[in-house]
Amino acid sequence: MNIVYKETKDFTEQEVEELFLSVKWLSGKYPERLIKALKSSSLVVTAWDGTQLVGLIRALDDGEMVAFLHYY
Repeated sequence: MNIVYKETKDFTEQEVEELFLSVKWLSGKYPERLIKALKSSSLVVTAWDGTQLVGLIRALDDGEMVAFLHYY
């Protein structure tokens, strides 16, 4: 396994849905809302095994002092 990390929001609704459902997170059942939330996040770092999305972390911040990490 060769995991590559990317700081881009270059993923599809289907990739995100599959990832979230693979860990049985309810939000995976709402891919259109999930993709909108992720694309609006301050920072998203994704983990890829080849062409498969295998993980992600996202940050929400106020631009100055506070950051909240979610989905890690």
